[in-house]
Amino acid sequence: MANFDGEAFIDRFNTVWDTHDVDDITDMFTDDVIFEASFGTQPYGERAVGRDAARKLAAAIFEQVPDLHFEEMRHFISPGFAVVESITTGTPVGGAPYEIHLVDLLTIRDGKIAAKRSYRKSRL
Repeated sequence: MANFDGEAFIDRFNTVWDTHDVDDITDMFTDDVIFEASFGTQPYGERAVGRDAARKLAAAIFEQVPDLHFEEMRHFISPGFAVVESITTGTPVGGAPYEIHLVDLLTIRDGKIAAKRSYRKSRL
C-alpha cells in the first residue's frame, strides 16, 4: 500500500482501544477479520471471525473491564504487519485490579486489520 502511514495507523489503533470506541475499532477491521482475544476457554483465547463478531467481542471486553486502559510500550509497523506491546490495567467486574503486559500481532490488508491476535502475560 503506497500511501500507508504506519505511525498514524498505530496512533489510531492505540486511541480507539484506549477510549473504548467500538465504532472506530470496527472501522479498522476488514469484513473477514479474525480477532483472537487474550483470554477465553481455548488455547488461542476467544476467537471472533468477521467484522460483526469482532465488534461484539470488543464490546464484551469493555463490558467485562469497564476501566480497561492501554499504555503503549513500543511498536513495529509495516504495511502488512504490526506488533504493539502495551501495559494494560483494569478492574474486571466483580474482580480485582490488574496490570499485565499485552502484545497485539496485527495482520494488515489494504490499511485495515485482517487479523488481531492478542497475547498477554499471566501470573501463576
